[in-house]
Amino acid sequence: MPVKSISRPYRSPQRAAAAEETRARLVAAACTLLGGGKDSPAFSLDAVARQAGVTRLTVYNQFQSKRGLLEAVFDDLARRGGLSELPLVFSESDPDKAMRRFVTVFCRFWAAHAGMLPKFSAVTKLDDDVAASLLSRTERRRHALTVLVSRFTVAHESKIPDLIDLLFALTGFDMFSALSVRNRSAESVEALVQDLVEQTMKRFRAVRSTKARGRSAKRTRVSAS
Repeated sequence: MPVKSISRPYRSPQRAAAAEETRARLVAAACTLLGGGKDSPAFSLDAVARQAGVTRLTVYNQFQSKRGLLEAVFDDLARRGGLSELPLVFSESDPDKAMRRFVTVFCRFWAAHAGMLPKFSAVTKLDDDVAASLLSRTERRRHALTVLVSRFTVAHESKIPDLIDLLFALTGFDMFSALSVRNRSAESVEALVQDLVEQTMKRFRAVRSTKARGRSAKRTRVSAS
């Protein structure tokens, strides 16, 4: 009995390219609405469809939901803002260098999107889906800091959550924005953030290093006697 061949759906390169172009246009339209002024329409699948000149069904077919579209928008912002360099941060064996590189990556990301991010924050007050997506993305930075901090020797383990939360605040957009005054360049702001992070790390590591020096000195005196 002849074996039936299993037919596979044919994927036209032209159709795939057209779908990618449509997807990119929808993401751009969503960014426009999220970063728009007070007269911009509220962010929704219908509004994005109108902005991009397609049907709502097209938006749904591409992203399945508003949350899916938001995730695509944040992926696009991450790519354009240089967050693709984060794997290099975690491949760095020296924890101090890794932390400095982490600060650089995020300061450059904030600088790249400094005009849009405050408007995103305003939208979160009006749209729960945007707020939830943005919070989820933001918490990824806290998780990354948790991994980086685990590479350091911290004086008191009970203080590690405090250290992580301080670093989270120091490396966030609000801190970057607050320091972006007095005609400071993005590079100058980054230098200030780097210094704040370094001083914070020293504070949480200093107690243990001081005790260690005390124990070492005591051992030296005992051996000398």
